Amino acid sequence: MTGTVTRDYYLKVAEAKAAYAAALRVEADAESMVGHEEQAATFRRFASQWDALAASYRASAEQADAA
Repeated sequence: MTGTVTRDYYLKVAEAKAAYAAALRVEADAESMVGHEEQAATFRRFASQWDALAASYRASAEQADAA
């Protein structure tokens, strides 16, 4: 039972981090639309970091499956 809870936890956190990354990309697009390219690049960098965190949590979920 603990493995499932851990797996579900990691997947839920990964989903949240991926959603936040998506929101940051929308923000980047909006900033780009009004010519704020430096700000847009910052948001894209942040989104990339949140995508990496989401991937890390997904990998942890797979490891929990194996356990």
